[in-house]
Amino acid sequence: MDIEKRKRNKLIRVIFVDIIMSLAVVGLVFVLVAVVEGWRLGANLKLEQNGMAQIESLPTGAKVVIDGKQDFNETNISKLLSAGEHEITLWKEGFDSWTKKISITSGLLTRLKHPRLFKKERTTEEVASYQDLRFVYAAPDHRSLLVAKNNTTKWQYITALGADKVTTEEIDVKGVFAGTSDGKFPGEILQVTWNDTGEKVLMQVKNGETVEWGVLSLKKVSESVNLSQAILKYTEKGADKKPETTTEARVPEGKRILTQAVIGDATASRFIALIDGNLREIDTSMKTLSESYLKNIAKFRASGSQLIYLTNAEKDKRQVGIYRLGDKGGIDIEVIVRSKKDASIGLAISEFDSKKYLCVTVDDRLAVYRANEYPTYGNNDNSFEKISEEKLGFVPSELIKSGNGEFFIAKSDKKFMIYNLDLEELSYVEHQNSNIAWLDYYLMFDVVDGKMEVFDFDGANRRTILNQDVAAGFDAVINSNNRYMYYVTKTVDGYSLKRDKLI
Repeated sequence: MDIEKRKRNKLIRVIFVDIIMSLAVVGLVFVLVAVVEGWRLGANLKLEQNGMAQIESLPTGAKVVIDGKQDFNETNISKLLSAGEHEITLWKEGFDSWTKKISITSGLLTRLKHPRLFKKERTTEEVASYQDLRFVYAAPDHRSLLVAKNNTTKWQYITALGADKVTTEEIDVKGVFAGTSDGKFPGEILQVTWNDTGEKVLMQVKNGETVEWGVLSLKKVSESVNLSQAILKYTEKGADKKPETTTEARVPEGKRILTQAVIGDATASRFIALIDGNLREIDTSMKTLSESYLKNIAKFRASGSQLIYLTNAEKDKRQVGIYRLGDKGGIDIEVIVRSKKDASIGLAISEFDSKKYLCVTVDDRLAVYRANEYPTYGNNDNSFEKISEEKLGFVPSELIKSGNGEFFIAKSDKKFMIYNLDLEELSYVEHQNSNIAWLDYYLMFDVVDGKMEVFDFDGANRRTILNQDVAAGFDAVINSNNRYMYYVTKTVDGYSLKRDKLI
């Protein structure tokens, strides 16, 4: 009997220990999950959920001061902070400092990935000098520059910006655009768009009353194409090539007037274009035109194969919609009714952090839409949700997305509105100049009285980093490996392209 009792007691103890251990494991998991999600015991002995701040800097290794107290870690770091407002200061020996107030939300991540500190003493070298200078365009990938003097078709293509010595090639764009066969370039450049590799440039050029689109192949100029002229001879896909007595492809009705074009692939051999008010594709490698995808289109913006478009006025209304290349039709997003049919309308489309965004301005009203996936024609399961609607206080003359797709930017003269897709919040910045000038993906600059002032995308941390002779109206850029900053200065003899060593 005692043996049975001892066995029973032993079994009870084993079961009890197992229960305690299981509860301990469950409790430990619960605590770990709570810690990961930012829960802490506050000073008042109450549970509080913190938020996470991810703090980065260029260069790394900056000291971090949070609410006046220096943290023992250096950038790049992640830090749990209580919900609410905090002041973050970054500093590094020999560099300037950076300060910003941020708002922390319980259970959410706030990313500071854009702070940049500049050396107080930098080495400067001259890259090239010019008697006169028409433009300096920086590629969006910050790996190359396109430079030209006044009234000449001989331009410079400068690459290897991060190397000890840059590579400079002279290219001659003579004959690509009308009026350039004599080696002079009298036209006004209206738009410039680079392809993903930085080896081709799409340009819109106005010469007198003539406006043309052309793509320049910077590695092999002989492969450059005047799109406005080329499409007059291109074959329309599916067009009947009869009669057999001629080798010329049939040109359909319509003048084939090209009013808008965007690069459609990484190699810049395909283009999405507005021809005679119809949305079509141009294939320069096959020398073909697609059928008309959409008709009666006033303008559009593209992100890959996805487009946002605006129709011309029809029955006292204009339609904003989205379209995916190859679909049977577009999907309505917003109707511009009779009272607004002559309004100033801006369009932008972007993808950020796996989400899809649209931006529409109608006069001074701005609306931002978001979806997890683009809807497709006949299937509206992924319809766009309006996440922001604001009255700007000015009518934008231009609405674009930033080079990295993280910002929508509306501008009117020197006033700028910037919508941050990461934070999904809007901010206003007033520049000294009217052009949108980015030094990197997050840092903007102004040239005022020969001095270069830089500031964050939201206008914070404005400081002067170059004190004299900086020339306004030209691109400046920090190259892709963050080693050098390129800019133009005015000299007694003309202009100088310079670079400062940053790291």
